[in-house]
Amino acid sequence: MSSIPSAPSTVPSSAVSAEVSEFRRDKAWQVVLAAWVGVAMGLTALPFYTLGIFAKPLAQTFGWSRSVIQSGFTFSMLGVICSAWLAGWAIDRFGVRRVALFSQAGLALGFLGLACQTGSTVLWQANWFLFAVLGIGTTPLTWSRGIGAWFDKRRGMALGIALSGTGVTALVAPPLMNQIVTSHGWRAGYVVVALAIVLFAMPVVWWLFREKPRAEPGVAAGEGEGLSVGQALRTRQFWLLIVAFWIICAVVAGLIPNLVPMLTDAGLSMTEAAGYASLLGINVMFGRLLAGWLLDRFWGPAVALLLLMPPTLACLLLAQQQWPGPAVVMIGLAAGAEFDLIAYLCLRYFGTRNFGQIYAWQWANFSVAAGAGPVGFAMIFDRNGSYHDALLIAAVLLVLGPLLLLGLGRYPKAWPAR
Repeated sequence: MSSIPSAPSTVPSSAVSAEVSEFRRDKAWQVVLAAWVGVAMGLTALPFYTLGIFAKPLAQTFGWSRSVIQSGFTFSMLGVICSAWLAGWAIDRFGVRRVALFSQAGLALGFLGLACQTGSTVLWQANWFLFAVLGIGTTPLTWSRGIGAWFDKRRGMALGIALSGTGVTALVAPPLMNQIVTSHGWRAGYVVVALAIVLFAMPVVWWLFREKPRAEPGVAAGEGEGLSVGQALRTRQFWLLIVAFWIICAVVAGLIPNLVPMLTDAGLSMTEAAGYASLLGINVMFGRLLAGWLLDRFWGPAVALLLLMPPTLACLLLAQQQWPGPAVVMIGLAAGAEFDLIAYLCLRYFGTRNFGQIYAWQWANFSVAAGAGPVGFAMIFDRNGSYHDALLIAAVLLVLGPLLLLGLGRYPKAWPAR
């Protein structure tokens, strides 16, 4: 196995100033801020961190099982699979801003559809499929491409800041939605989410997000370089990323939306469980930033091992219904790190030349895992009346997935000629 490259012990002052200037150059920080808001109020965060609050009210209204409710993620995954490649092409062809704004409007329509549910499981599942197709451009597939174009030396930190928006959602959304749903019902909760996208997220992206000019003095030499889609598909690294992150994401995605029901089943009140969900959000944000800082300094697979294996212990603690606080902290750090790692490793191993289309494959894979994980947890619960077995299986998988990433090898030093 290749030795692990480490950061130099000293950093020249010129390099430090170059890194700092990446945030200042042409107000690139505004792009990061817009991406941060877009991630926080996008397809990846809003449905994922709020369904736990809506799950029991939906079950009481329509008599649905937990596996039926969680099946929304499966159909969302199918929608992503059907639209990710088209979105990747559109991002490379038309730019991030146009695709993002169109998708934000589509995602808001999707949440309005959830507010209009009638009790039909077909309508429920079709709605999740549709808003995934319409909202695909609000995922890190879009925002990572925008960040990758603007940053090179501080790409890890810029991605970490932007993608930490999901942590804000995990922190704020559960208690806020719990109050709204408790006071006004679950339909009002979904309407509030739709209005927040239209009245806040869309204006921020419209005002602040800008595409980077293709030809500009001072652009890094590697900007726009990298592998074609066909070349990437023929690499070992591409398929290692596919397998490893499917395993990791399925487990983390299974844990998060089932966390609130899991904790209430263990005897906690809904308010206490929502509080732990907020603690999860704090650590998702911290995990994003920590991963970004580490990725700018150390080999990515080693960072993955450091941040993605501790939730093994979290699963064992939850299986014994003990120490929910430390367990939630470890899960939050892993959930924060995984987005950064997927995007960053794709940029480092495959470049920016066709990042939208290459990352679309990885994002579709992530979505398959994110759809399968919650349903897998819920199905085991419906069969056994407990999450115990699901948590033990998850603990084993969280050892295997990060270890696979050690096979990626060194970052490429140069790209083949076009």
